Amino acid sequence: MKTKNELNRRDFLSFLGASALSAVLQGGCGKEDNSADKLFKRTKPTNLKVLVIGIDGATLDIIEPMVKASKLGQFKHLMDTGTYAKLRSQKPMLSPALWTTIATGHNRNRHNITHFLTPTSYGSQTPELISTLDRKTVALWNIVSCFGKKAGVIGWWVTWPAESVPSYIVSDRAAHSRWRTWTNNKENTHLTFPSGLFEQIKHLVVNPINPPMEEIEKLVELTDTEKAEMLAAKKPIFAHGLSVSKFGYCAQRSYESIALHMLERGQPDMSMIFLIAVDPICHTFWHYYKPEQFPGGIEIDKARRLGKFVPAIYEHNNHYLSKLLPKIDVNTVVIVASDHGFQGSGRLPGQTNIVDYRPLGINRIEKLQRPVTVGMSGIHHIDGTFIATGGPIIPGAEFRTQPSIADVTPTILALLGLPVGKDMAGRVLEEIIEPKFLAEHPVNYVDSYENYIKHQQFEGVVDVAEDKQLEYLRSLGYIK
Repeated sequence: MKTKNELNRRDFLSFLGASALSAVLQGGCGKEDNSADKLFKRTKPTNLKVLVIGIDGATLDIIEPMVKASKLGQFKHLMDTGTYAKLRSQKPMLSPALWTTIATGHNRNRHNITHFLTPTSYGSQTPELISTLDRKTVALWNIVSCFGKKAGVIGWWVTWPAESVPSYIVSDRAAHSRWRTWTNNKENTHLTFPSGLFEQIKHLVVNPINPPMEEIEKLVELTDTEKAEMLAAKKPIFAHGLSVSKFGYCAQRSYESIALHMLERGQPDMSMIFLIAVDPICHTFWHYYKPEQFPGGIEIDKARRLGKFVPAIYEHNNHYLSKLLPKIDVNTVVIVASDHGFQGSGRLPGQTNIVDYRPLGINRIEKLQRPVTVGMSGIHHIDGTFIATGGPIIPGAEFRTQPSIADVTPTILALLGLPVGKDMAGRVLEEIIEPKFLAEHPVNYVDSYENYIKHQQFEGVVDVAEDKQLEYLRSLGYIK
């Protein structure tokens, strides 16, 4: 009997001919004549699976002291049984570009995801969020799909519209769909693949208008006034900590629940889940977390109460790992990666009841009923986080050079026994992989997957969720 990890040549060619060009990949593989043969000859199954946990803004300088203080048991286990390092990001540090580099192995000049907005709409009266349609290179989920492997992707940046893969994609706009689609009584399309999956998971989407305050209040000690202010925010306010953290936390909780739900159905060969909440919390609560970086400007009581929010969201992520990791197969390599780290900006937020969006290029001024605290005391740091463990990963392995966000995709492909694109910007982190494994599964290369894999076409793409997501990005100061 053939195991689920085995795939013979006939299966592979059948997959390419019958599935990839029809319902499964809608034009995925087989761009050149005999491309199936060429690719398949360069593969050797490793019987490994890979789980990638993307944590936006995760900072090793925060994780390591908390691990030493016995605050992050799951992270400690991953680090003790594997290896870790600071992951080098790229400037400008804009999340869609960075997470797309992590998922493709290409820099932004190749994959074309350079900002939160499409280049043609940047600064216009009708800005459009960047999407799958703008990506010029194939992603991990496209590549592994072409080899008959299953890919499951949840919440990753720039995955809408959801592409067809032989498992599932829950796009980065699905978490907001339940309440956004109330607008104009229209429904979004391509939020997930398969399209019917959204109906099965929409009950897991957490509504930020009705947030889980019990959970949030376990993370941060709010006064009654602060709690009321958080609840009153019907949309994110630019650089306003209580509103942007609420929206970010609700999005993350949505994807957390969806990931657990999907894993209970079975683990794909490659899984990717994105957790966003660290980023908005660090942007707007950093001065409370590190008041010594802002001399004389922080009330002691507020620093005591609100400064706990930053380490608390790391503890929340640690608790989530305690739910997630027991659900994965023993032959899984776990990779934790972040797009950047965090540091203080040196600028304290201030109180205002006038929110002026004009500095961001938005011709709008909002007057609030009462003053709120607005400003970003935390900014991105060039060093993020990389942790790898399981399978052939060498515990305590030292890195030859500092790993880069472009190294993640090539390394995953090598672990799965798939060819690495010669045109990829990153490298396989061979020094952290057991030599015996590499001897049995030597790294193979293909000139470029762009020669083999077709980009998918979409019909009837409608996204009425975009306005709400644009509001969130404006509230963080990412877009104009």
